[in-house]
Amino acid sequence: MPPSAVFLPAPAIGAPPAPRVPRPERYALSNGLRVVAARMGELPQVVLRLVVPAGAAAEPREQPGTAAMVGHLLTEGTELHTAGELNARIDYLGALLHAHVGHDYAEAEAVLLHETLEEGIQLLAEVITRPAFPDAEVERIRNESLDALVAREDEPGNVADDRTSLAVFGAEHPYGRPSFGTAEGIAGVTRDQLVAFHEKHYRPVGSYLVVAGDFEPGALREMLEAAFAGWAGEAPPVEYPADPGPLNGEQIVVEWEDAAQSEIRIAGLGIDRRSPDWVCGAVANYILGGSTITGRLGANLREEKGWTYGANSAFTAGVARGGWTAHTAVDVEVTGAAVQEMLREMRRMAEELVDEGELRRARDAMVLSLPRAFETPGQVASRLGTLEAYGLAPDYWERYPAAVQAVTAEDVRRIARERFHPDRVVRVVVGGGMG
Repeated sequence: MPPSAVFLPAPAIGAPPAPRVPRPERYALSNGLRVVAARMGELPQVVLRLVVPAGAAAEPREQPGTAAMVGHLLTEGTELHTAGELNARIDYLGALLHAHVGHDYAEAEAVLLHETLEEGIQLLAEVITRPAFPDAEVERIRNESLDALVAREDEPGNVADDRTSLAVFGAEHPYGRPSFGTAEGIAGVTRDQLVAFHEKHYRPVGSYLVVAGDFEPGALREMLEAAFAGWAGEAPPVEYPADPGPLNGEQIVVEWEDAAQSEIRIAGLGIDRRSPDWVCGAVANYILGGSTITGRLGANLREEKGWTYGANSAFTAGVARGGWTAHTAVDVEVTGAAVQEMLREMRRMAEELVDEGELRRARDAMVLSLPRAFETPGQVASRLGTLEAYGLAPDYWERYPAAVQAVTAEDVRRIARERFHPDRVVRVVVGGGMG
């Protein structure tokens, strides 16, 4: 060692950097549509996400699949353009325009270039406010949807997901039913019923539009006022049933002929997205199964035993209280043992305090990952949309890192007792190895 060598102390680890969250402008158009607009000049791109309270929870109970069918048909022809003309125009603008329907909301998203923003906004308004529901397209989408249902039922993972939702929420709760509907509902809904659902639920008051990207604020507002000028009315509130009753550790096994693997789901009721406990739950879940490799479920089933490629868990947000699910897939020979190992990890979290080092690593990982969630217009639109969807405070994301760092080991154990305890969940296995 050279005599002149000098050893310096290791640098102290600082606090994770806080994300740079765009400060959006918030206003309402003349027709009552709420707008959240975040200007980002790094890319010549603009993302617009228009969200209406017209998800599966809003559809008539006797017509499951109505909301999804309407969503599919938004881009299949309007009063001004056929489906072919509409798609050709979207391609000419170098744009993307698609719709999605979940349990709570239906949304249409447009990804546009800065220079084609005005016409892109006009097309977005057109598909939302003036879909034509052509007879031929209605029947095509109906047949495609029925074919997709048949294909879905051939996948054990899909069957496990659907049976889990039903077991947690029950058939009378919208979260207990698939958002895409049933074969009976899709086959039976008429064009007139689709039109009536659209006319009733696709209204500006109660809906919101998130815009993120490269735009001039004043010009954007003028474009929006002009494009949505003929749209009026208020969407009726969606009624949700009370939370389902407590779960009791029930096990449901669906035998799958000649299965090589079993799909395992362990699930229960989640946390209200507006509750302060959501952040505590996020930290607790990250430790248990938020990471395939470092989470306890993945470290046990994947890293230690080599039984699976991945074992994860997650809370699901909803306008009503959502759920929590842990999931994995293993060979049938180790199915029973894998279920018991998952339950053991869950029980351990409910009974023992997590180590401070493990807790700190989880909190830091969650905070360090947050800046990456605000890098693109699409990501910013998603984060800001979360605030609007669940009525969260405008500065929620700025306060989020401090809220994460404030979660204690006792908070984690409390959440685990309430949400992860084996006596408060259901177990669903689709496959074999449980006999």
